[in-house]
Amino acid sequence: MWKVFGISMLLLAGQAYGSQQVGCKARQQAVADQLVFAKAHNNADQIAGLEQALRNIEAHCTDDGLFKEQQQRVAKLKAQVNERLLELQNARVSGKPDKIAKKQAKLEEAQAKLLAAQSELDALSKLIKP
Repeated sequence: MWKVFGISMLLLAGQAYGSQQVGCKARQQAVADQLVFAKAHNNADQIAGLEQALRNIEAHCTDDGLFKEQQQRVAKLKAQVNERLLELQNARVSGKPDKIAKKQAKLEEAQAKLLAAQSELDALSKLIKP
């Protein structure tokens, strides 16, 4: 039973992730959603800040700019993964199991961040070059 539940939740999460908006429209929608919440709670300072953020997004955000930023982020994360891999190799040379486990966990975390960033880059790429 739990297997079926877990698999169905995984499929639903995948569909939800796959249908997420990307690019400037996604940023606008996220800020607009926060703005609705702030207005519902009468938070004047937050409303003013979010309205300014929305104006900035509308004035300055471009999908090409986001694509370039994401390319830079992916490049940084690739360098971080390579660094973590080197750290893991050095830990393996030392032979200390606790150090190896710690470095392995850091590598896996960096790889997960890279995978997420690469997925976002791919989505932006499809948005720019359909």
